[in-house]
Amino acid sequence: MTVLQPGRYVQLNRSSPTPSRGSQALVGHLVIDTSHSVLCPQLATSHIAVTIDDLPLHVRWGRTDIALPAGRHRVEVKVDRGDGWGRVVDAVPVAAGHTVDVFYRAPALPGRVGSLGPEPQSTGGVVALLGMLFAALVVLGVVTGVTLALFV
Repeated sequence: MTVLQPGRYVQLNRSSPTPSRGSQALVGHLVIDTSHSVLCPQLATSHIAVTIDDLPLHVRWGRTDIALPAGRHRVEVKVDRGDGWGRVVDAVPVAAGHTVDVFYRAPALPGRVGSLGPEPQSTGGVVALLGMLFAALVVLGVVTGVTLALFV
């Protein structure tokens, strides 16, 4: 398994024939930009598990540049917490000599899919998370009010 740092150039090894002398393999670049909401600070300590055509990688939050052969690649991204937090799978075409940027955004709650696309993504599950926080505050307020009423 390869551990990457954001912004590093990584050549994925493939079990394909070596190009003949004088020719070069046609490669492109896939830049994966990963992020999470400030409402989920616990995710900052986790790595991102990226699988490209069944080749597993672990990356940190931010931008990661990966050199790939030209073609369509199966890209799977999830937060590496053991529970598949924010797992999303998509096919990404990479042209020789070109760079393709994809943006991954982790969801605010476990059990939801992440977002992956060609532009910055929104955070899924924020409304549900805020609803749960509001409900917890209401319950805390009721408990505090009942406690004060009993002792005053």
